[in-house]
Amino acid sequence: MADQQGTPDRGQPERTAGEHAALDSLNAKLDALRDRRAGEQKPEADPRQTRTVGKAWSLAIEMVAAVCVSLFIGWWVDRWLGSAPWGLLGFILLGIATAMWSAIRTGMMMQREQLKGADAEKKED
Repeated sequence: MADQQGTPDRGQPERTAGEHAALDSLNAKLDALRDRRAGEQKPEADPRQTRTVGKAWSLAIEMVAAVCVSLFIGWWVDRWLGSAPWGLLGFILLGIATAMWSAIRTGMMMQREQLKGADAEKKED
């Protein structure tokens, strides 16, 4: 099959010398960029920071779960005893107190671990 100019149709238009030079220049720039990026090592995540983020998510989930479970128990007690809304209010307060205690306990534990790490670093120096 031939196109309108009489050249064989290869699925791609023929390129001029200027287009070839532009493509070669672009390829050279891309290769240089790939080499530069390959030479740069991405810093690995600090394991202590990863652990801290994991503990923070765990704490958030624990707090939400404590409040949700206490809401359900309060609702169930109100339906069972017919004491609405007192069971719900009481258990909401209990759930919030539990969530706060869990947050305080986890914060104190993380602080102890941090102080132990700081003491260990001082001993190494």
